Amino acid sequence: APYHMDGNRIEPAWLFRTGKMKWRYDELTIVADFTPKVRPDGPRIQIFDLFETNAYCFVFYTISEYKGEKMKPFMALYDKKQNLFYPHANLVSSYAYLSVEKGRRLMKTSVPGSLYAIKEAVDLAGKDGFEMIKEDDNPVLLRYACE
Repeated sequence: APYHMDGNRIEPAWLFRTGKMKWRYDELTIVADFTPKVRPDGPRIQIFDLFETNAYCFVFYTISEYKGEKMKPFMALYDKKQNLFYPHANLVSSYAYLSVEKGRRLMKTSVPGSLYAIKEAVDLAGKDGFEMIKEDDNPVLLRYACE
């Protein structure tokens, strides 16, 4: 959670210093012609999900413009035990089809130590451990176990 309860007070659990990449109020205010009141003068960051495990903090965010691509998704990772922060992380498996890359979302549920991702059946069909999956099957929910 982004906040912790300390007695009867709410304390921030995480603080993100986004500097000149933060959105300003006038950049988010839409005027009559459905354009922003003030156009951003550079890329902006938008954090849209954050969750923690015992060992890690995952942050999912987008950059409004990155190398010509609009709203480019990224995943950041903070390793709590080693006190290391990775602003753009890919979770790589020896089986490429199980990797979580390019800002793809992971989801946390109430199942302790589990993260989930949705993969298209066509990406898994016939691969090791997925022989029963056909290309035209529904998307597949993958469970990743973590600390």
